[in-house]
Amino acid sequence: MNLDKADVVVVGGGIVGVSSAYFLAQRGLSVVLVEQHELAHGASGRNLGYLWMHNRNAGFSLQLSRAGRALYDSFADELGPSFEYRSNGGMIYFHTDDQRRVYSEFVDARRADGLKIELLDEQAAHEAAPILSPDVIGATYSPEDGQIRTPKFVRALAQACRRMGVRIYEDTSALGLLRSGERATGVRTAAGDVTADHVVWATGAWSRMLEAEGIPIPIHPERLGAIMLGRVPEQLDKVLYGPLAAKNYEMIRSLPSYRDEYFTAAYEDPGHGVEHLECVSKTEDGNLFIGCPMDMPNDLDHRMSAIGLKMAIGALLEAFPRYRNLGVEGVWTGILPTTSDSLPIVDHIDAVPGLVLATGHIYGNVAGPITGKLISELVSGVETSLPLDELAFDRPGLQPAEDGLVRW
Repeated sequence: MNLDKADVVVVGGGIVGVSSAYFLAQRGLSVVLVEQHELAHGASGRNLGYLWMHNRNAGFSLQLSRAGRALYDSFADELGPSFEYRSNGGMIYFHTDDQRRVYSEFVDARRADGLKIELLDEQAAHEAAPILSPDVIGATYSPEDGQIRTPKFVRALAQACRRMGVRIYEDTSALGLLRSGERATGVRTAAGDVTADHVVWATGAWSRMLEAEGIPIPIHPERLGAIMLGRVPEQLDKVLYGPLAAKNYEMIRSLPSYRDEYFTAAYEDPGHGVEHLECVSKTEDGNLFIGCPMDMPNDLDHRMSAIGLKMAIGALLEAFPRYRNLGVEGVWTGILPTTSDSLPIVDHIDAVPGLVLATGHIYGNVAGPITGKLISELVSGVETSLPLDELAFDRPGLQPAEDGLVRW
């Protein structure tokens, strides 16, 4: 049974897939997008929306992230105030002199990499984020950080796609590739076949289903949690990381003054394979939004572990004990597709002409939109906005992902 036909069929309705559909349609191509659940069901609908530049690795990773981050200004003009876009910067706060020494070295190193960043003293940190507890003695600050509500962005961009003629099929699972010889000629779905000249596979951690097609996908799932709580009156228009986030970034762990004991808390339980990326922000409606317990599940399970939830709440109550009676409104986890070098894969698959892979986005909020633009250029055969060598499927630095938490 035939469902549809187009120049391009995009598989995956998250930020990467919808961005790809958007830019492909802008180039005049007919596009069909299929999504197994609803738009932004996966990682794009289950994160805090950070546009986090603070810790993007120097070189191509920072270049890619900046290119994606810059697109939000034009999206805001086109889509209006539909996705809670804020461009007020981000901070990493700290509590001790040992932590301050490490973060001072971090700021110096990041400036050398070309990032706009500064070290705030105690007064300046509290002026920038009045929500901070009295025991915070300083913070880093970068004006390059920002925030969106990712599921709102994906849905707003999908509406723009529909206005350009993109046909979007939700609750339509992709079952595999259609082929003529080795060439991909479309996608088999639960609702029928979609034939196309090009297939863009943008399903994040679910991209490993292509291994059944004989295509090895060097990604591994990582699970990050997010918790929405009730409204709080304190002012917060920036995105915050707590000091323990240091453990998750190799660029901080490699600094001369870094010691694990400076960034360890009693509520953590690393022996069970779970760590905590301490994040705090507020939604446009004033709700406190926190995260993120992290682990590497063996399967694609969206449920937060009990120990992960305990750690996230423990971190909140240690940093903000006044919120102990705040109501919990929602708990989510998103499954991210990690790669060994923390860069996504954006490339033609030579063994299967017509198939283009767009996956491995560990920081998809900033890399997702620019990936969509690059995909549209790759499919159209024009010069790409950025060189794609470092995103290649067969790049030397891309190794099969191993079990264990990834250090970004």
